[in-house]
Amino acid sequence: MQNERSILTYTGKLFDFWNPFPDMICIEDIAHALALTNRYNGHTYQPYSVAEHCERMSYIPTAHPLVSLLHDAAEAYVSDIASPQKKHLWWGSDLTDIVSFREQESKIIRVIGEALNVRGLQSNVKFAGVKEADLIMLATEVRDLMPESTIWSEWVKGVEPLEGKIYPMHWELAEDQFLARYEELTGRTV
Repeated sequence: MQNERSILTYTGKLFDFWNPFPDMICIEDIAHALALTNRYNGHTYQPYSVAEHCERMSYIPTAHPLVSLLHDAAEAYVSDIASPQKKHLWWGSDLTDIVSFREQESKIIRVIGEALNVRGLQSNVKFAGVKEADLIMLATEVRDLMPESTIWSEWVKGVEPLEGKIYPMHWELAEDQFLARYEELTGRTV
């Protein structure tokens, strides 16, 4: 039954987790949901949204700006799940229909790429320096938003954080800036 595997989005679209189609996707839903989703499962000193993370990352020159902006867009639909947990999660309605969380998230990001006509999202989220830019953001976020820890130090060893300190913005501003950056990079008015 579709209602058992779907959510209603901010703009009123019905999004089916198991069978997503491009017409279920819009940039407004992505921006809004990511602006209300905290990074690191909320374990930062202050609320810091996925939308802000993505918008900031889109300015790092190691990767394609639009792909960087949208690299976590699937989290608008499946939320931000900590990477260590993602490796061990599986989806399935019965024993014959099981896929890893990462496989389903990849499917959703490809559909988002198709819906928004962004090539890099259609094939591989981590292309053209996106992983490197994400590590730079991690190093910066750890420095500015997280408690000191030897674990974090090991994860970002050798990665130079950005110069400026992150002072998290209010979620509404993060949403607006995400949408403004999308407009700037695509030339499409939202």
